[in-house]
Amino acid sequence: MREIKLFNSNTILSSSKYGNSAMYEQEQQIQKRRIKKLQWFFVFVLIFGYIAAALAQTVGGNQTYTTTSTFEPTIKDAVKLGDLPEIKDTVKKIANINYGIASTPLVSKYEVIPIDAAKMQNEPLSKLYRSLLKIGMGTYTTPYGEFWINSIRTRDVAYGAHIKHISSSSHLKDVGYSGYSDNEGEIFGKKFYKKHTLTGEFNYKRNVVHFYGYDTTENNLSKDYTKQRYQLFEPVIKVQSHYTDSTKINHFIKLGYHNLTDIYHVAENNVKLNTLFNTYINKERLFVAFDADFYNHKLPNDTFNDMIIRLNPYFETRGKKWMADIGLAATVDMYTGESAKFYFHPQLNAQFDVYESIIIPYVGINGGLQKNSLRSLSNENPFISSVINYKNSNTKFNVFGGLKGNLSSKTSYDAKASYSIVDSMHFFVIDYTQNGTLDNQYKVIYDNTNLFNVSGQVKYQYKEKVHFIAKGNYYLYDTKNLERAYHKPDYDITLSTVYNLKSKIILKADVFVIGNQFALTQVENNFKYTTEPKLMKGIVDVNIGAEYRYSKMMSFFVNFNNIANTRYYRWEKYPSQRFNLMAGLTFIPF
Repeated sequence: MREIKLFNSNTILSSSKYGNSAMYEQEQQIQKRRIKKLQWFFVFVLIFGYIAAALAQTVGGNQTYTTTSTFEPTIKDAVKLGDLPEIKDTVKKIANINYGIASTPLVSKYEVIPIDAAKMQNEPLSKLYRSLLKIGMGTYTTPYGEFWINSIRTRDVAYGAHIKHISSSSHLKDVGYSGYSDNEGEIFGKKFYKKHTLTGEFNYKRNVVHFYGYDTTENNLSKDYTKQRYQLFEPVIKVQSHYTDSTKINHFIKLGYHNLTDIYHVAENNVKLNTLFNTYINKERLFVAFDADFYNHKLPNDTFNDMIIRLNPYFETRGKKWMADIGLAATVDMYTGESAKFYFHPQLNAQFDVYESIIIPYVGINGGLQKNSLRSLSNENPFISSVINYKNSNTKFNVFGGLKGNLSSKTSYDAKASYSIVDSMHFFVIDYTQNGTLDNQYKVIYDNTNLFNVSGQVKYQYKEKVHFIAKGNYYLYDTKNLERAYHKPDYDITLSTVYNLKSKIILKADVFVIGNQFALTQVENNFKYTTEPKLMKGIVDVNIGAEYRYSKMMSFFVNFNNIANTRYYRWEKYPSQRFNLMAGLTFIPF
């Protein structure tokens, strides 16, 4: 039998459900009548609803109904869309996924047994010796000796003594007797308290030189006639605090006295007090320096005094990569026979670590009053006359800037440029005004000077095996009245190195270079004597030395000085020794 499907009103009829076609037709007619009835029913409902609504409006007429309610209708603001489209990133960041394999052994092969921690004992301290003796002998009949003695390691006190002697009986060609003798001694002691350290020392020096800068073809004088001797006595006492509490005032106090005399009965007495106090105010550190310097100078027929008082407060502050201090120094100078002079000098220093202590630029400005005395001038030039003019030098200001840092853990550097204005800078010239003399003693003259200086330094040190340092200065002097800056070199260079070969052989080398300089010399022109500048060539002095450590108790040394065998002049008319050698030994007596 073939299946017939009819789709009408979502009803599916199949002829297989009825017995014959007559019954099927009859059923179809019944369905059609039902559908028509439903259609008429819906039409009647729509017409009735329309009539009811019209009657309701007719019956109600124009009646008004009023109702009350707490509800207040409001209209919300419209949401405004921006003109620019907004792009939303639909990319989601996926967290990093780490893959790994965690393996766990089924059965442990070893059983861990805990052990006690090792107990570290204090490292043994290096052994200290009480004394050291160094003796030698050199060419030009040059004996040398040096001796140290001190206490061994203690918690409460430390004390010791040191003496040194070196002399020469040299006779240089075409000049007078050039022998010299340097002697010095020192006794010191320290007492350690809980918060302070008390230090006392006594220094003694006796230096003998000869004014040998004259022509022996015209004069043949004994060495006693040209002898000059400087003798110094200097006791010093110092007190220093060690407070760790930032609210305390740390302090350093130094009181010293020295007496210096020469063979011509010229003497100077100097009492000097130096103090420094510092404490914290909030995060800044306040420093206050106070100095008092009384100077008495005695000549055979005259005497004068000079009193210098200086007060210098300044603040120091620092950050993670920078540091600075700022202050002002006030100085009063009271000289015999003159009214008091007041000076004010600025103080500013600042530095900044640009990159891990490799590049550290710094700038600053300072100044100060420098006392020129018999001690300071004779230390610089021992061939000065006993009767000289004394005047203090005033550095109005000194402006500087530079770079410093560490190129590595072994190498450091410092490069600096400065400009300063100095009133009464001192210069040495031969005194040609003293009739009947040998014209071989220096006097001191003064002039206002502007000074430009460029300096640099490089240092390399590898443990205790290699040590090297190179430093140099270039000077440009601009004097107001003098034609030249006499006996002030254009530049100076110093090279120094030490090589330690397994603490058995120590090699040393030094090179000293001094540039050209001018001296004020006397010339004869038509039986008249005048003075004019004279160019003096530069100096190169090369020295090498070696030490062989035979044992911890004994070693041998040899030094070669001026190996170029040149005869140079640091001071006009005073030549240096040529090549000289010294050999000796060092040992520990006890």
